Amino acid sequence: MIWHLVSDSASDLHTLEGCRDQMDFSSIPFTIRIGGTEYIDNEEIRIPEMIEANETHSEIAQTACPSPEAWLEKFSAPGPVIAFTISSALSGSYNSACTAKAMLQEEEPDKQIAVIDSKATGPEQAMLVWKARDLILEGKPFPEIERELNETADRIHTSFALASYHNLIKNGRVSRLKGFIAGHLGFWGIGIGDENGEIAIRGKARGRKSMIRFLTEELQKVGLAGSRILISHCMNEKDALALKEALLQAFPGVSVLIQPTRGLDSFYAERSGLIIGY
Repeated sequence: MIWHLVSDSASDLHTLEGCRDQMDFSSIPFTIRIGGTEYIDNEEIRIPEMIEANETHSEIAQTACPSPEAWLEKFSAPGPVIAFTISSALSGSYNSACTAKAMLQEEEPDKQIAVIDSKATGPEQAMLVWKARDLILEGKPFPEIERELNETADRIHTSFALASYHNLIKNGRVSRLKGFIAGHLGFWGIGIGDENGEIAIRGKARGRKSMIRFLTEELQKVGLAGSRILISHCMNEKDALALKEALLQAFPGVSVLIQPTRGLDSFYAERSGLIIGY
């Protein structure tokens, strides 16, 4: 029996290591439209081009989540399916996957399908995929895996640091003047994913050293859900590595991993942004 792990592209994962012959992994892309150009969040997406287009276009960009039909195609493979989506508070991807589940189970009522709302994006979503892989390799039954994944989604936390404010300005969350001043004075916006899966601004830090200190203190205050921290970065491996070193000193024995953002999280995090799951 082959298990099928499926995520939308907000997980930042293209592949999943350690699957062996018991499972496979695939992802379904979001679409980002900026001006007259559509960017499909697959392996061919040109992220630097997309980021520059978002910075230079004055109109609000649009994103489109995977359709129920796209999820249904993945769900139709023989064997149990576990799907992972970006926070339902940020996108319709979760509802789209649930619609596909209901459609398929009308025809196959015994089909095992779990749709997990990560209540976050990026690193937290990837960590849930890894958790599912580990539980499958341990031989856990489907109902227990679904229960543990939902419990883990409630425990994992997300923090982020934004160096750019274009999206916030265009969406009216930050005035143009404040955004201009913050950007030119080198302020980072520090935020969290709250318990409802929404984004909340926690504070600001001036300069990369202050940003790293702020994030490290935030993680120490909130506490880790496990022994792993994952950092996703938008074209900013340098600061991701510096944050990793600070976190390794603050949390001895913890594994800190780094991965680049895919298209959707690059759009949200913007140039140099960091997203941390812990």
